[in-house]
Amino acid sequence: MRRGDLADKEGYFVVDCTDPAEISSILSGSKSRVTVKPTTQSGIQFKCEYAAVDHLGLALCRYEGSAVFEHESANEKYLIFLPRYGFAAINVNGARVVTSPRQGAIVACQQTKSLTLSGPMEHLVIVVDLATLSRRLMDMLDAPVSGGFDFFPEIDLTAGPGLTIAQTAAALHSGLAASAALRNAPVARASFTNGLVELMLESLPHRHTSELNRPTSPMPRHVKRAVDFMRANLSKPLTIQEIALASGSGIRSLQQGFRRFKLTTPTSYLQYLRLDAVHQELLQAKPSQTVCDIALRWGFPHSGRFAAEYRKRFGQAPSQTLQSSSFRIRPPGQI
Repeated sequence: MRRGDLADKEGYFVVDCTDPAEISSILSGSKSRVTVKPTTQSGIQFKCEYAAVDHLGLALCRYEGSAVFEHESANEKYLIFLPRYGFAAINVNGARVVTSPRQGAIVACQQTKSLTLSGPMEHLVIVVDLATLSRRLMDMLDAPVSGGFDFFPEIDLTAGPGLTIAQTAAALHSGLAASAALRNAPVARASFTNGLVELMLESLPHRHTSELNRPTSPMPRHVKRAVDFMRANLSKPLTIQEIALASGSGIRSLQQGFRRFKLTTPTSYLQYLRLDAVHQELLQAKPSQTVCDIALRWGFPHSGRFAAEYRKRFGQAPSQTLQSSSFRIRPPGQI
């Protein structure tokens, strides 16, 4: 098993080893370094069944022995620890979060400094990146969001949402095994993974919880007219004055309406819609089309800035989306 297999790749793997250096290599990735240090002479035994698909990973890990897992990470992923038996202590920016069969934890990789455990222990770990969480939240709010989530780290696993998350994750992990049904059922798999992410967003407290829970009220007519005008003219170089005129309101009133009902400014919402348009065209692109051509058509003249915004929104480079599209489209005459 090569370095970073568990951290960076899709698929299904089973790892069973006792060498701390090998365990460190397996758990490390291109943007994450893990160093395993046994704390007793008996060493450590590590077994992991890892399944990953659709920007979501699930690792069922079992440990015998005691060790400290030191962690240095630059990636924007979140780890959700769901213990089945045994205990572990997680160092999150100097704070100590203890997990047990009654209490799980959700932590950002960049903030997780170490994991201390004394086996026997087993936990299921969900690995999900910031882009996936942000994308689902934007779909739920129909509005752009930015920044991290600042989840409250402790999760009650005895009842309520925490127990449901643990049960759903266990079912998904089982369904993603090497020859299990979900691996060959893309529509059902996407529904399952999206449901798990949405359950986490709706039930685990975080920085955007108040936005999800705010009372819904009808969108004012001038905001709706502005949105309709944007959608009908996405490829045109619109100004805020033109949008306000089409909405039948002044610029200040329009900005206030968007901040209240779309949680952002009119220009940021226009950018949000245009990124969606680029994404859809890249997914359906012909072999002769390029990322630059498509981005330029939807109002993104600066390729570097566009690529950064696109990756932040969709969790991959625009060229990766285009490449996946080209794999699905065959030239005439080819089977």
